[in-house]
Amino acid sequence: MLVTFSFILGLTFLAFMFFILLFSAISFGLGMSLVPLHIWMATICSLIFAYGITTSYDKKNASKTFANVGISAILIMVFLTYVSGMFYDISYDGQVYHQEAVIQLANHWNPFQQYLLKEQSQSAMLLNHYAKGPWVYEAALYTVTGQIEQSKAFNFLAMIASFLLTFSTMKGSSKWSTKQSSLFSLLLALNPVSIYQALSFYIDGQLASLMLCLLALSYRIFVQYDKFVLIGFIMTIGLLVNVKFTGIVYAIACIGLLGGWLWLSKKKKTCNDLGKTAIIGLILGICVIGYNPYMTNSIFYGHPFYPLYGAGSNSMDIMTSNSPKSFLQLNAAQKLYVANFSMSTNKFDIEEPQIKIPFSVTAQELRPFVYGADIRIGGFGPWFSGMVVIGGIILLLLFIFSKKDALCGVGFVMSIMLTALINPEAWWARYVPQIWLALICLAIVAWSSNQKVIRYLGGALVGAAVINLAIITYPYALGNYYCTQALRQELTEIAMYHNPIKVRFGEFTSNYVRFGQHNITYVDAPADIADINIEVLRYNYLTAAAKKQALASIFVLGRMDENEK
Repeated sequence: MLVTFSFILGLTFLAFMFFILLFSAISFGLGMSLVPLHIWMATICSLIFAYGITTSYDKKNASKTFANVGISAILIMVFLTYVSGMFYDISYDGQVYHQEAVIQLANHWNPFQQYLLKEQSQSAMLLNHYAKGPWVYEAALYTVTGQIEQSKAFNFLAMIASFLLTFSTMKGSSKWSTKQSSLFSLLLALNPVSIYQALSFYIDGQLASLMLCLLALSYRIFVQYDKFVLIGFIMTIGLLVNVKFTGIVYAIACIGLLGGWLWLSKKKKTCNDLGKTAIIGLILGICVIGYNPYMTNSIFYGHPFYPLYGAGSNSMDIMTSNSPKSFLQLNAAQKLYVANFSMSTNKFDIEEPQIKIPFSVTAQELRPFVYGADIRIGGFGPWFSGMVVIGGIILLLLFIFSKKDALCGVGFVMSIMLTALINPEAWWARYVPQIWLALICLAIVAWSSNQKVIRYLGGALVGAAVINLAIITYPYALGNYYCTQALRQELTEIAMYHNPIKVRFGEFTSNYVRFGQHNITYVDAPADIADINIEVLRYNYLTAAAKKQALASIFVLGRMDENEK
């Protein structure tokens, strides 16, 4: 019963997001824009879909199970929407172009038929050509609630969906108990990238969650599946490829690796079903839902990943300025090692990251997690390097004992790693969040081993993962709480002025929504005559929050450096 409930609820959440994108794409194609109706249509269709699964899986108690799923889904979504609205997005990219995209879509921008100009948005290049999945369903929710911060709810919704599908897969296999399934599913779903992007409009956390959904459904396809598993696979592909460009690469890699495993296992029928399912998912995701950007970029600019590729020497280079200077001379493997065995930091103008002893941690390493979203070095957490060491020992012992089941597990883990290593910038955690999944899956393999020493090491890896997540979550939650308080106080004080305030928004144009919600009258002004500069305002509330965070924390965090803002 619990397995069925979890599976149905997880797929219902995926269906909700998928139907928003599908209906929005159809509307864009017909020349219409986003309206609240898209949310209500997606809600109805996802509940109908849930009822269809329920009547197939639990015929005797279909009405009761469906009622539980429907009520749970609605209550969870309402709760997540409320919690998300309690926090401001304090991230750089979140305010500069992610929120801007959500606002433009909510204000009737039709990306299939309208090309934003620089005069309409300073981030027009990114908005026109980047994948738009999260922006669309976030904007759809914004049209209903009128509170843009509440749209961050989808970060949590994706995490919950990934947990539910993983739990139902593990528990349903009869290899793990309820407690074990719950623990491992939580560790997989609570990806460090998902955690420190949860309160922002960054999208890599959703990428991590959807990768886990695809992984769980892939396992079910390999072991035992039905049409609903295949439909879930289609929806996950459709969502994944529309999170960001790398979503297509990772989806195709996962499909190819799963197909390879099925072929080696001589499961011809399953392999054929996977091929048909994958084609449907990719066509829907790329050609229909992702018509903009993938089709429009290909037709008008010669490459689906324009402007990062396809413009020759004019292609946008987003890595050189965001990488430590020493990385320009390192190969991909060296960068991966240095990034994950160094002290966690978000500084990108440093000459050389500081290599550290695994399992060591300092107050300085906690600073970047106070604000999160974009940690470049040590992005999986201060204890991750120690986890890699334990994982390496487990791998060595597994190969020594050469157990068949262990080797299959190792192959599964290595397949996950391959999907990450195809990215030449795999050193940056938020670009390859699935690396976390590989280590946790290795812990699961070790926990299932017949060798006592390997099981103990698996337990040690799990314990290290729990502590690592705690080290990340504590400063992030507290830091965002104090930042929200500081920003709300700043806006309240600004609202006390009666005359229109001269404001320099600069790159942070999305902030005009916050001014409107606080009934602040303003005029956009150049920096030299502005009463308020948003960049300075942001520095003020980040600094104020850092001081409170340092006092409230058991760690001495100190003041944030200028280039860690």
